[in-house]
Amino acid sequence: MKVVCALVVLMSCLAGPCLAKSPDRPAFDCDRRPLLVRNVDIWSAGGIDRRRDLLVADGRIQRISPGGKLKAPQGARVVDGHGRLMLPGFVDAHVHFVFPGPVGDRKGDPSADALVFGRQLLASGITSARVHLDTLAHAKLLQELARAECAPMPHLQVSGPAFIPGTGTGDQGPVWDVTGADDAGTKVRRSHEQGFQWIALHESHKFSPEARAAIVDTARQLGMRILGSGYTQEELASSLAIRPDTIDYLDVSSKPGYDPGLLDLAHQQKQLTWVARLGIHERYRAYQENPALIDAPLNYEFFDMATAEALRQGVRASIADRNSEHAKRMDGAWPTMHRKFEQLRTSGIPLAMGTDVGSPGQFHRDAIWWEIRSWVKHGATADEAIAAATTGGARIVGTPGGGQIREGGAADFLLCPADVTSLRAGVERECKVTRAGVTL
Repeated sequence: MKVVCALVVLMSCLAGPCLAKSPDRPAFDCDRRPLLVRNVDIWSAGGIDRRRDLLVADGRIQRISPGGKLKAPQGARVVDGHGRLMLPGFVDAHVHFVFPGPVGDRKGDPSADALVFGRQLLASGITSARVHLDTLAHAKLLQELARAECAPMPHLQVSGPAFIPGTGTGDQGPVWDVTGADDAGTKVRRSHEQGFQWIALHESHKFSPEARAAIVDTARQLGMRILGSGYTQEELASSLAIRPDTIDYLDVSSKPGYDPGLLDLAHQQKQLTWVARLGIHERYRAYQENPALIDAPLNYEFFDMATAEALRQGVRASIADRNSEHAKRMDGAWPTMHRKFEQLRTSGIPLAMGTDVGSPGQFHRDAIWWEIRSWVKHGATADEAIAAATTGGARIVGTPGGGQIREGGAADFLLCPADVTSLRAGVERECKVTRAGVTL
């Protein structure tokens, strides 16, 4: 509940030129000619395929052949992939299209703001994302923008407003309460009518049994999927009772580790993927210890100067405030994160990555790489971390054969230095990102 309140406070706008002609009919310019990548090494969770040619057309991978075998179609773009490693596009399963800190009384165009956040995510390698905690109007806008062929933002799925008891019954905000079973069913149907793919529940144990059942049953009848919160172990237990498709977050309570019975129950639910959120804790602690990291220019890429400066000051102030509820929660959770992640990583539960960008201090640009590096720091291999960011995420967004480079699959990939899995400093900034065959 408190994390949601912090995010609601942060919702504001970003100044900048409007890149779309209209939210209803987005129009972007991009180069969609066929693309041939020659002699590239292709990463997969099972190993690396060496020296391959890859042909892209109409946003999909048409052919993969041994290096030097494919002929470029007339007018095609040709890229030499020798010495490069191709990774599937990353999936961030938990994002917010809001500022990661206050920006004063600034006003902006919601469409332009959304496109800047989306461009930051895309530039970091995220080609698909799931948006959590949003108003009906803003979530609809995001979907409309992302549907454009050349949109400079990831493919998106959205959950719209989250169902959270005790937050009021209004229907204009990013969180919804319900007055009873009938109201619950009505609000789920409203989300479905907007085209949303997910329903999110926090603190589900605080809903009446009738209201909770109405939310879950209506969502299932409509083919919607369910995001359950694991923000505390009490929440985790109530979320597992409704058999969600994902559990989001690591437990932030002061408990030293997970109750093994809860992890066993989660492991038994074969539909479940756990969206771990570790990098935000590493980044928050790093900013506490070295506030100069907040000033990194990459954090403000694509922002106008005034917004960048306001945001920088806002994040610095929020990190420096050790008495805020968010700071106390992050500080209290920190000593338990390593053990809880270790338990989760060795539990056998399928894992995916969710950065929670838009939370205090969690800039959109590079958050996925903070997550990958944090997983490795806390015991995962680089391949395990990348698999969570690709195949794990693809399982959540329901992409058939997603999270891998394959014929017929979406042309969403990163072209990186061959040593990208070493995670050497700055290697991610040398990657080129392609979404639906369009290179950023």
